[in-house]
Amino acid sequence: MAYGPYSKATRETAENLRIIDDAMFRLVAERKEVCQEILRTLLDRPQLKVVSVTPQCVITSLHREIILDVLCTLEDGAYMNIEMQKGSGNDDIKRNRFYAAATTASHTPKGTDFSDIPQVTILYITEYDALHNCQMITYLKRCMKTDEGYVPVDDGEDIFFVNTAVKDGSEKSELLQLFLRRDAFEDAKFPELSKAVQYFKETEGGFGEMCKTVEDYAKKYAKDYAKEHEKIAREEGRSEGRSEERKNAIRKMLESGLSREMILSMDYSETELEAVEQELFAQA
Repeated sequence: MAYGPYSKATRETAENLRIIDDAMFRLVAERKEVCQEILRTLLDRPQLKVVSVTPQCVITSLHREIILDVLCTLEDGAYMNIEMQKGSGNDDIKRNRFYAAATTASHTPKGTDFSDIPQVTILYITEYDALHNCQMITYLKRCMKTDEGYVPVDDGEDIFFVNTAVKDGSEKSELLQLFLRRDAFEDAKFPELSKAVQYFKETEGGFGEMCKTVEDYAKKYAKDYAKEHEKIAREEGRSEGRSEERKNAIRKMLESGLSREMILSMDYSETELEAVEQELFAQA
């Protein structure tokens, strides 16, 4: 396979990308058939139909910009956000509350009656047990307290916490474990996902797209760090601020699937990289 103009570090990063890595999920999520297959399996909705997908969907709400991994629009007009999260340390519950609210506000036209605001579902897939409840899938739903207990309230918002850390031998678990593989595979239960991974891992055109995505991520983080460093230097001039921003940049690159070699080639030190790796390991 011809590798074109890409460096060894870029190629090695691309070769080792997994579906759960941002850089690869961004590519496979462009195929609505893949998103549909994931949603049908994990939500037990075999008739669910995805009509459009928007990878890296940018939403600005309450003066804060968020980027959804992929926002799917269903045949019935509902929205489903699939999020892949590798690194812990986020407030996962409040993050999803904000994402659901921002998505609802962004896709509700001015003047819409409250009874007509769209259904929003978040499928939050993590490499760790975010809720620490030893369940592979947990459904979160707003409830009201009654004398008989808690009763679900249909407010048009659903959140599913899903993780690859807990395995139960089910078909859902089989799908989730595929998200961790670095190689191409062919699984008859998940033909669309298999086809997408084979394209990016085994064809020259697909692998070239992955390499370009890896380089785009690296350039973006380098640019973001330079901008933030300039701001800190101008406003504060403190070296500790610069150090923290370098660590944040490394953290984001690791969570996106960039290899150690790729990060070190961008003028980050082994000491800085190891420090971030230890932090992420301690949070897992």
